Amino acid sequence: MIRFTSTELRPLLSQQGGMQRPLLLEKNLGIYIRVPDDRNPGEWLRAWAEGCNPSKDENWSENADRLIPEKEYSFKTFMEQSKFDAVLNEHHDLFMMPADGPLGTGMTIRKETRPPEKVYVLVDEFRSNICWLYDQSLRHLPACVGNVERLSWRSQALHVLDRVIRLDCKRAKQADRDMLENAVRSVRSSVSEIMSDGSFRYRGNRP
Repeated sequence: MIRFTSTELRPLLSQQGGMQRPLLLEKNLGIYIRVPDDRNPGEWLRAWAEGCNPSKDENWSENADRLIPEKEYSFKTFMEQSKFDAVLNEHHDLFMMPADGPLGTGMTIRKETRPPEKVYVLVDEFRSNICWLYDQSLRHLPACVGNVERLSWRSQALHVLDRVIRLDCKRAKQADRDMLENAVRSVRSSVSEIMSDGSFRYRGNRP
């Protein structure tokens, strides 16, 4: 199946009214999902499928042909609430695959979400990313001044979570894994405190 990470999908799905927006799954020099970019009218945001991005994947053409045999492909679909929440809140991967619909209904897109696929790294990189994650809530958020900076922090913190939460290391000690779990919990808690306008949800917890 075609796999999209939460890292790729978040900029698209986190736009206002994201769940109600149609998603265009396309193949044309790679495989991607695209939606209109609210900040740049006439432009599109793209989420590239794993292994199918011509700007970074060596075998992107072969990978794309294996997943979608057609030279070009385009299909409009929508995201269900449960899958939308799984990607944005649990950092799940989204899997999609063109398929025949029920008898007489034509083609459809089969979709499912799964916990983020692990990316194994060396122990030094694993520990460095844990520290990077901790810094989001312990150093960067307290340094924010005003709602605009806190909204920017929230967006950056979620991006860091998308990347770090899928990392693993075969040589990591239990203490490292405990630190990762605590760092994830800390950042998620801090993110939940920031409302959509950048203000703190719980003023009693802050000076």
